[in-house]
Amino acid sequence: MQKRILTLLISFLVVMPLIAQEQRRPQTFTERYGEQLGLTDTQKTVINDLEKKFDEDHASFLAEFHQTMSDYREARQANDTARLEALKPKMDAQRAEMTKLRGVQEEKIAATFTDDQKAKWSKIKEERAARMKERDQHQ
Repeated sequence: MQKRILTLLISFLVVMPLIAQEQRRPQTFTERYGEQLGLTDTQKTVINDLEKKFDEDHASFLAEFHQTMSDYREARQANDTARLEALKPKMDAQRAEMTKLRGVQEEKIAATFTDDQKAKWSKIKEERAARMKERDQHQ
């Protein structure tokens, strides 16, 4: 009986981190907005292909960007102001580049939309911008 409980406990401890990792995967565009926009299966396929190509084309930049953001978060949590100041210019430059890249990517994605979907997308972007502005004001 104790062996079963111990086995069950060990398997639980092994499986839980895997489940937690799976939940942290970022959503794709089609997962996040597909239902709201009423995307067709064809549109979803095209958009997923665009996202895959984006990730492949910018893999090294994305890895560096994620590492810089991780370093910045660590420094902020450790209250390391010297490291924060050293990372800030790099982070700001990478953030600006990411904004530019994502803007181009969003234009490519929006080119697949119908007129109705374009109107819905404009409204979603306005709401998203308002949430971001509100969040920035609270910080």
